[in-house]
Amino acid sequence: MSTATGIHILGNTLRVAHIEKLDNAYYLRGLINQRVSEAFDFDPQKEVPEPFVEELGQALEILSKPLGTLSFCLSGSLYHMQKVPLEVAGKEDLHEQILWEASQALISPIDNSAIDFIPVGRVAFWTAVRNGVIDAHETLCSALGETRMHLSVAPLALFCTGLPAGVWKSGRQMAVHRDPAGSFYISVENGILIGVETAGPDSSNLKRWLSLARSPHRTCKQVYLSGDIPPIDPPADLSLAEHPIFRGIDTAHLPKRDRAKLGHASRFALAFGAGLHKLMISETS
Repeated sequence: MSTATGIHILGNTLRVAHIEKLDNAYYLRGLINQRVSEAFDFDPQKEVPEPFVEELGQALEILSKPLGTLSFCLSGSLYHMQKVPLEVAGKEDLHEQILWEASQALISPIDNSAIDFIPVGRVAFWTAVRNGVIDAHETLCSALGETRMHLSVAPLALFCTGLPAGVWKSGRQMAVHRDPAGSFYISVENGILIGVETAGPDSSNLKRWLSLARSPHRTCKQVYLSGDIPPIDPPADLSLAEHPIFRGIDTAHLPKRDRAKLGHASRFALAFGAGLHKLMISETS
């Protein structure tokens, strides 16, 4: 058995999904969606607000134990993610290429960020998270009395959300999440992540991404939506659907107090995906 608690912080809003993996099945053990009196702004130069720590701690206290790893979803401007073609094959050479690519793209020196990458065929997706953002989350975990922490960037969390639901099938699919922290787009082909983008929360990005889905060169079979999506008049030849966040997940033992939240599953896409990301990484590490 392994557990993870996915956490997505949106200013004064907490969204939390508590997940357990047993054998080959995932179980949803708790959901939290609440406002807090003071926001956590991820600034390592400031002390973590005591009211935020207290209210987050009280929220987590109602979840069943163990909490497992606290897996935070980074959204908005808290990370940089980019796709690059791979020009080398050896592991050490790959690492050197990614560091070079990051040094060209980032404004600050790469020593100021933690760099990671995922090779996918002849391309790679690399991510950069500023050391200060990591420090701020570590400080928060320390204040909560928790020692196990994981960070997941929003596009990867969104991709993981679709895995238990089996939405990444043959052909091309897309997913879009929009909330006050920003908008996130991923493109998946034959189950493989092929494109990501992070942008502001304005609706113009959503329209642009939907136009990409209609590209005659790579026809998109389905677009999944989550978060705060505005009313859309979809093109006649494009299928839009709410992301089936908890399909393929056992929710039978979800506490009664949380069951009404299943009707608003879309809000939990990134928190849930962050928890899944940690559990899935644990399986392969």
